[in-house]
Order: sequence, then structure tokens, then C-alpha cells
Amino acid sequence: MINCKVTRNGRESEIRFPCTEKDIWRVQHELEIPYETDTRVKVLGVDSDIEQLEILEGQNENLDFLNLLGRLMSGMDAHEFEQFRIGLYHEGFTDLRNIINVSQSVRRYSIINPNDLSGSGLDHEMDIRVCIPTKEVETTDYSTIGKELLDSGKCEETPYGLLYVNEEIPIDNFFDGRHMPAYFDRDFQIAAFLKNDTDEDFVLLPCFDEELQRAANRLNSSFPYDLKVSIDLIKNNDEAVLSELVNSADICTLNDFAHLMNRFDTKETEKYLASLRYVKQHLGSIGNLRNAIRLGYSQEAFSFYPNVMCNEDLGYTLLEEHDVPEELWEYFDVERYGEEMCEQEFGEMSDNGYIGINDYTTVSHCLTQNHGMGGMI
Repeated sequence: MINCKVTRNGRESEIRFPCTEKDIWRVQHELEIPYETDTRVKVLGVDSDIEQLEILEGQNENLDFLNLLGRLMSGMDAHEFEQFRIGLYHEGFTDLRNIINVSQSVRRYSIINPNDLSGSGLDHEMDIRVCIPTKEVETTDYSTIGKELLDSGKCEETPYGLLYVNEEIPIDNFFDGRHMPAYFDRDFQIAAFLKNDTDEDFVLLPCFDEELQRAANRLNSSFPYDLKVSIDLIKNNDEAVLSELVNSADICTLNDFAHLMNRFDTKETEKYLASLRYVKQHLGSIGNLRNAIRLGYSQEAFSFYPNVMCNEDLGYTLLEEHDVPEELWEYFDVERYGEEMCEQEFGEMSDNGYIGINDYTTVSHCLTQNHGMGGMI
């Protein structure tokens, strides 16, 4: 979406936005920037379908914020892109902060096509109202609305068509020029705000440690874990098990937890949450999120069979797992087989299936001394 030539320390590099953290590392290396948390560069050139972005040439900018602009543009559909371009032309902003804010204010700019007044009228009403009932769309004469806008005397001629500015919609103060705002544009496990006494910075977890450090630096802190954390959203959240642990953790532990959860597929996540519920129920507490992370990396210590709801189901599942031929199953007391397994592992049947512990020592080591296996072993 945006190709930039950047410079620092007498060296040059090129980068395309939106980019990855590895792209930022590459540019830092090529520009001989000594600190991984420093992303300040001077923009030498801009190549984009939006000519107005050339105003950034010669300016000192932050790679993270240039990337934010690229991410926002990448999330636009074709019509929003045209509104953004015509909006920038109209406003004439020369700074990255306001350029980014225009990208989040495209409803302010209605484009009037004299050859399609019906479509222009409908687009304008959608800009103003955001959504319109289908029945109303089917019964409304949007050509009349489009003609009224065209004849209003308020349309501005631009290189990108006629512009009608919806003055009642202000430019959104989405970006303050100093801190990363909330924007969801990639897969994540946890969305959170880092906060000091006056400001906040948004992060999607998991992320690289350098991203956390840069967020902390923007909040005038040297250490991310010293800052307050506010959880905005948790993916795969099991309220009964995770909410207390997550809400009391520092950002670095939260990031480690998000990295763990990112490793799990749907079945592994189901087993992990079942194991946490089991430990919480039988021990009274997991202790803290760090313990929960240790348990996550020790899932082999748990036996989990989803959809197994009784000892007989468990017995048949074990026979199948151990490749016992079906013709021999009639010689087994299948229910007793499952019952013995359940007794051996202190197992239980839940709404999610069977869960038990097959390695008590490992589970004990995952927990703090104050939260050992207690009377279970």
C-alpha cells in the first residue's frame, strides 16, 4: 500500500507498509540503529496510490506509526479508499497524525457521481446513518437525495470527483500522534491497553518483546511490567478459569500466555481449559497465570478424552487407543476397566468429557509450593 525510502545515520533502506516486525528489524539493521526499541527515521520518498502521502517526504517519522497507516489503508474497501484520498485532498493535512485520523473519518466525505445520483444518494445516507433497513432502501428514492446534494452548491470539485463534506461528522481523534490506538487487524489471543497515570497504548498479544518495550517507551517507562494493564478482549476465554488469573497478571506474563495459546489448535485448547478447570476444582486454586502457563507446557501429564461421559465409554476408548482387536472386547469388563483408570488418575467426567492426571509429579512441579497437589497424592 505504501512504499517508503527512509534514512538515518547516513544510510538508506526501503520498506513497504503494512509490514511485519521482522521488516522493522531489517530496516533498523540496515540503518545501523543501535536500539531495537528505536524506530525513528527520516522519510526520503513515498510511493503510493494516494499522492497526498508524498507530503511525508522529508519528515521524521516513527516506523510503527507509518505501519499503522499502512494497516489502516490495507483494511479499506475500494469505496473507503476513494473517500480517504478525496478527504486528504480536501483537508490538506501535512502531518501523519491527522492523515491517520482522516483514514478513520471517511464517512465525513461523500463522493457525488452525477452519472449515478441514486448510488451517490444511498452512499451519502450510509455515511450519515451507518446502516439502513433493507425495506427502507427498497422504498427510498435515492436519486432525489443525490440530486439535492448536487444542486446544494456545496459540492467541491476535486481531481477525484465531486465532494460533499458532511460537516456534522467531525474528524475522529483516533490517533494522538504519540500512542498506539486500538485497531484489530490480525489474529490475536489478548487485546490489552498499557497505561500510566495519564496515557495508554494498545497492544495485540502475542507480540515480540520489542513491541512491548516500544509501547512502554511511548508511555515513558523502561519496563513494560511496571505499567498497569487493562484487558480489552480475550480470545478463547473461559471466564471461570482464566479471568481472575489474566486480570491480575503483568503484560509480560500475559504475552507469554498468549504465545502459549497461539500454539494450540481447537482440540488442544479444549484439553488445556479442561485441565485448568480440573486443577482449580481439586486444588482450590491454580495460583497465578505463570503456573497456568507451566501447566500449558505440560499437557502430556493429563489424560483427556472429549465426549467420554461414563466409565464404560472410557473403557471402550482405552481399548481402542491400545489397539485391542474388537473381537476381544467381549472378554473385558469394559466398565470396570474405565473405572480403574478413573481411580488411578483421580479422573472425573465433566460436560467436556473425561479428564485425569497421569503424571502427578510433573503437575506438582508446575505449581507453586503453596499450591501443591495436597491430599490427592
